[in-house]
This record gives sequence, C-alpha cells and structure tokens, in this order.
Amino acid sequence: MVSFKYLALVSLIGSAHSLSLHSTFGYFNQALDLFRTQPDQSFVNIAPPNHDTEPIPGDSPLEKCDVAEVQLLTLEEINLLPNPPQAGANLTFTATGIVGKTIEPGAYVDVDVRYGFIKLIHQTFDLCEEIEKVDLECPINKGTQVITKIVEIPEEVPPGRYIVNARAYTKDDEYITCLTAIIDFPIVRS
Repeated sequence: MVSFKYLALVSLIGSAHSLSLHSTFGYFNQALDLFRTQPDQSFVNIAPPNHDTEPIPGDSPLEKCDVAEVQLLTLEEINLLPNPPQAGANLTFTATGIVGKTIEPGAYVDVDVRYGFIKLIHQTFDLCEEIEKVDLECPINKGTQVITKIVEIPEEVPPGRYIVNARAYTKDDEYITCLTAIIDFPIVRS
C-alpha cells in the first residue's frame, strides 16, 4: 500500500506538466489527504519562494528584490540609455543611491544570469574590484553615491529573455542590496 501511495504521487507529478507549480502543490496536498497522511506531514514543498520586488525609480528594467529584508543601500534612481539595452550598442548606466553604512573591502556580489530557464552564470564577485570599474573604490563611504558607466553590448548577444539577479553583501554578510531584471534582446532582422 505504501508503494502505491508513492506511485500515485509520482504519477501526479508526471501528469502535472500543464499545471502551475502552485496548483501542483495543492494537488499534492489533496492526494496526501486521500491516502490519510497526517496533515502536519509535508511530502514536498514545491511552491515557488516569495520573490517580493518593487520598481526602482528611473528608466530601467531593474527592480529591488527581497524588499522585506533590511538592506544597506537605498536606490533613488537607475537609468539605462537605451532602455531596453540593444545588442551592438553602447549602454549608459547611471545609478544614484544612499549607502547606510561604510562598505569595507571584502564585500561581495552573488550574480545569477539565466537565458530563459538555462543558467548561464552563477558567480561571486569581489565588490571592491568591480566598483573600481565605475571609478569608485573601497571603502565606499556612507552617504549618497552616484555611478555612471558606459559599456558596450556585443552584437553577438543571442536574442531571447535574460533574467539577472544580483545580491550584494558586506564582508560580515550584511545585506547591501538585491537587484533583479528581465531583459529581452529581440531577433534582429536585416
């Protein structure tokens, strides 16, 4: 009987391809009820995590993520020119924010880049090394900071949807900020 229970649950998982994850989670709970599993026993929690975001003022696809968490950086404005970014064109990035505490060397940024559902990059960068590329240096002093950077977007960027997430932390693992963006590079027809 126990193996039938798990076989039924596996069948339910396999047939749920057209259902959302949240709906599938509801069906799991119903299936567990049918097999008289105790309600406090959880089989699998596949509900997506709560990714709370809010827009950042300005003209960019960037949003602040994990807004319920205390973060050291308050972003006042981010602008991209052009927005959306275009393959083969220069991109001007300008950001203004208020740093709530001096950020010392040893701070880092965890970056994830996905192409649709395919993870392209999962890497940790030294924040102080990266910040030098925008003419700042560590320590980053408490107070208002303005960053302007021009970068070249290669012409060879494959068309499609890119999802970028970046979470920055101090050397003591205090949350500096969380940024997320969805950027679509269209198919260029000649």
